[in-house]
Amino acid sequence: KACISDVDTERNKLKDDLRFGTFDQWPSEVRHQREHDPNGARPCLTIDKLNQYVVQVVNDMRQNRPAIKIRPVDDHGDIETAKIYAGLVRHIEDQSNASVAYETAGESSTRVGLGYFRITTEYDEESFKNQEIFIRRIPDVFTVYLGPHTQPDGSDAEYGFIIEQVPEDSFEREYPKAKKKAEDFDELGDQPSWRTEKHITVVEYFYKEYEAQTLYFMADGQTVTEKPDDPMMVQDERETQKESVKWCKLTGCEILEERDWAGKYIPIIEVIGKETYVDGKRVLWGLTRPVKDNLRMYNYW
Repeated sequence: KACISDVDTERNKLKDDLRFGTFDQWPSEVRHQREHDPNGARPCLTIDKLNQYVVQVVNDMRQNRPAIKIRPVDDHGDIETAKIYAGLVRHIEDQSNASVAYETAGESSTRVGLGYFRITTEYDEESFKNQEIFIRRIPDVFTVYLGPHTQPDGSDAEYGFIIEQVPEDSFEREYPKAKKKAEDFDELGDQPSWRTEKHITVVEYFYKEYEAQTLYFMADGQTVTEKPDDPMMVQDERETQKESVKWCKLTGCEILEERDWAGKYIPIIEVIGKETYVDGKRVLWGLTRPVKDNLRMYNYW
């Protein structure tokens, strides 16, 4: 609820931009007035002069596809190790068809100013134990909520949600012992709508936990977290916090699954278009919003 209420006003603007870009360019009250004119319905023509520019930007992305690069930058890095990591990353991108994820997020940020893709781990089909890393697209930008953050990729977010509407039969097949009856959801609020007539809302929830820790800097240059037996070896120490990322899948009634996430960031990557802050609130937009009034005037005349 906190995430939704914090960005609800701005997301309504993004949704209006998306509808405009998909040819719903007449304000509803104007369309109703013209279509129900007592003297006969008047046309509400839509002349598409926007999507050619969106396609131009997206095609530029496809010609210059982004890719992850590995660079050795500290004392423990070297060129050969970087090449090995680069090969592993290329394998992950290839098996994920990651370009689709990048392009989907890029096109969404071009249209409305905001897009997402995500990192997942999935079990190998030939093994019950081994997992593979995948980069997956998020086709609906409005199914994702990230907690407060300032970095343009969302890497400093403390928590995040991915919402999915799961058909009731699919939910029952995957979680046969989970609560799914309508009365189980009666006392819940409607933000989000946890259960509809045919669907159950399932949410992936990522969050960070912190544990107090002391770092000890040794005379031999090492840094350890356990206090040495010989205090003379300690040159300095400082208090810090060890962070870990947790994951769970839940409905409005119960937690379905939970485990540790093997990474230091919330694995939801944000892609933004144009960004500014007004009165402390973030404002996002893409190619659509600046031209809406011009194109509505064109359609009208």
